[in-house]
Amino acid sequence: MKVGSPRGWPYSASSSPDPLPKSAWVQDLRVMYPLTSDVKPNGDEISAAELLTWVGDHTVIDEGGPAGGLEDWLASKNATSLAERRLFLAVGEMANPYRLADIGITGMPIIPVRIDGLSRTWIDTLDSREVQPGVHHVTLARTEGWWERTLLALPDIEQMRKMTDWLNAGSTTAWRWCKLAEGSIHITPDENLLAPTREMLVWDGDFERVEESAPKPLGPALNLSEVTVPLFTQQGIYDHRGRIARCVHYPQRKFHNELFRRGSAKPWNSVISTQ
Repeated sequence: MKVGSPRGWPYSASSSPDPLPKSAWVQDLRVMYPLTSDVKPNGDEISAAELLTWVGDHTVIDEGGPAGGLEDWLASKNATSLAERRLFLAVGEMANPYRLADIGITGMPIIPVRIDGLSRTWIDTLDSREVQPGVHHVTLARTEGWWERTLLALPDIEQMRKMTDWLNAGSTTAWRWCKLAEGSIHITPDENLLAPTREMLVWDGDFERVEESAPKPLGPALNLSEVTVPLFTQQGIYDHRGRIARCVHYPQRKFHNELFRRGSAKPWNSVISTQ
C-alpha cells in the first residue's frame, strides 16, 4: 500500500463493499498513511491490550518515508492514545477510506483480520440518502466452515458513536453494538487469503456450510468479548430462498440487480448469535 488519498476509494453501488485496502493504515481527511511492522504477534490468542500495544509500535509511512511510531504520530495529532481505544469490527462502509473521510473520522488505525465461521452479507433494506435507488450495507451471518478477510478498526468511543450514528442516519436504532458468541477473529498478515468459492458451499436445503479444510490462520485469535461488532438488528439479512447472499460472491450491483426484492428477510438473531 502506498501513501494516497482516501478519495481514491469511492464507495458506490458499483464497487461496494470491495475493493478495500489489504494492509493496515491510518488517515486524516486528506491522506492515507500505511502502517508497517516487522514484528508479528505470536501465540494462539492475543488480548485487546496486547493488540493495541502491538499496533502502537507500528511505523507510520508518510510522503517522505518512515515517520516514526504510530503512538507518537497520534500524540502529535492530539488524537486518542491506543490504550484508550476499542476494537470495532468493520465489515462494510465503516472500513472504507472515502466514507470515513466523508463523515470526518481521522486518526483511527485500521488493520486486516480474518473471520472464520462468519460471512459478510447484505442487509435487506436500502439506504437512499445519497444515491437512488440506494446502497445496501453489510452485516454478518454464520456459515459453518467459512473464512474470509475483513478489517478491524481501532476507534475511540466518540468515533464509535459517530460511525454508528451515521449508519443509523442519525434517527434510528437499527444498528447496534454487539459482542459475538460464535465464530473467530484472527490477526493475520495473509493479504492474499481467498474466501471459499460458491462451488465449495454445500446446501442441504436448510443450511449452507463449507466442508473443505480451511487454511490455517497465520496469527493469534482475539477474545470475542473484547470486540464490538455493529449489527443490523431491524429487518435482518436478505433471504435468498433460504440461502445467504455473501458479499464475496455477490458484489452490491450484482446482488441488487439479480437477487434483491423487498420483503424477504431472515431475522438478524436467527443467523448469528451474540453474547
